[in-house]
Amino acid sequence: MATTAPAGFSLVLTENKLLRLLTLLLFYFTQGFPVGLFFYAVPTWMAANGSGTAEIASVVGISALPWSLKIINGFLIDRYTFLPMGRRRVWIIGAQGCIVLALLAGAVAYPEASDVMLLSVLGFAANAAVTFQDVGIDSLAVDIMPEEERAHAGGVMGGAQLIGIAATTAVGGWLLASYGIAVCLTIAGIVPGLVMLYGVVIRERPGERQLPWTSGTSHPRNLDIQVEAWWPLLKNSFRAIVMPISLLFVPLILARAVPWGGFEAFHPVLFQETGGWELTEYTSFISTMGFIAGVLGLVAGGWLVEKIGAQRTVVYCLLVGMVAMTAMGFAQDHWSDSRVLVGFMVAMELMQIFYFIAGITMAMRLCSPAVAATQFTIYMASGNFGRPMGAWLAAETAGAGNPQWFYWSLAATWAVVLVIAVLVTFPGENRAQHEVAEGLPQGEGPAPRVN
Repeated sequence: MATTAPAGFSLVLTENKLLRLLTLLLFYFTQGFPVGLFFYAVPTWMAANGSGTAEIASVVGISALPWSLKIINGFLIDRYTFLPMGRRRVWIIGAQGCIVLALLAGAVAYPEASDVMLLSVLGFAANAAVTFQDVGIDSLAVDIMPEEERAHAGGVMGGAQLIGIAATTAVGGWLLASYGIAVCLTIAGIVPGLVMLYGVVIRERPGERQLPWTSGTSHPRNLDIQVEAWWPLLKNSFRAIVMPISLLFVPLILARAVPWGGFEAFHPVLFQETGGWELTEYTSFISTMGFIAGVLGLVAGGWLVEKIGAQRTVVYCLLVGMVAMTAMGFAQDHWSDSRVLVGFMVAMELMQIFYFIAGITMAMRLCSPAVAATQFTIYMASGNFGRPMGAWLAAETAGAGNPQWFYWSLAATWAVVLVIAVLVTFPGENRAQHEVAEGLPQGEGPAPRVN
């Protein structure tokens, strides 16, 4: 088997492994900004200013909605692009710019904590921009990551996003409490702006343009697999998704996000009203926990998932999470004890990061390169339906005065999915990727070294 040649200093992704991982790290890190703000910092700020579970659930649910609708993004990104700049980069740069604009627009709008509709609109707009960036980065990873780098890539993606969420939750919570939402959103727009400039500098493959008006040409590999009409794209995507193994994978990816949509809606109220925590205590705890989980994902997540196996990792996470949520429902009389709250959230955060990394690895293996953006996005969008479902579940159970049923309902959901994860055998590698690579003159990804 050919090995990858050691790359010198190159700003071309297919020629530089470290650059590939750095690109995933930076863009996934900035994905955490709107998530940290509108799923954690802003809901906690609202709770501290008198908003209830139902109002917070509205903001969280609407902010999460673009993540469920991003299947549309995948079709658009696979169908339309500017190949001289690569298949994905023009979308990534444009989406990153829209993240910055959405945050700055929020700073100008200056909503109050009681402005549920305005906060929901801002959360929707910022997260809509992130979903285009997310689809672009995900499909770029499927395009350029060799099989042996994919588990490591999943660790970088999951870890970087959690670190971004943690940083934004901590700093955003402090800025909201100390200076208000205008300052918070203005400062939050700076880092994504710098990462957008980084995206301008790099290239996907040799010979491509950095910007539309610079010199460069489309790479032959991209010309070979680009789908130039809607019907083949829709047909190939449908064929890939309706395979039995693909349909059975969807519940696994969907179930991961359900608890977190509910936690984001209910836990600001639980921790502050029942647990007696202050706003900054809660945001600091969430950010610290997310940061530690993110570092764990970056350093060891991909390696550990590769050693254990992606599917086996999902089984273990489902089992531990199901037990933890069942126990949390029965422990209602002890919810005022911070040790119970902290212990539960630490256990669930660990399950979250490893489930995420394993799920990404499994999804990549199921994807066909020609429709990678669409197919991978369908999986991720299916998963992201879990967040508004979780927020709705929190409103219907905890918001209606039955919080213990919130945790029992989550545990029952994971129990059903656990049966699928145990009984179904999912692929251990992506044969479709290899088949396409074998049919191209130079294969896919980094050029092989001649031994």
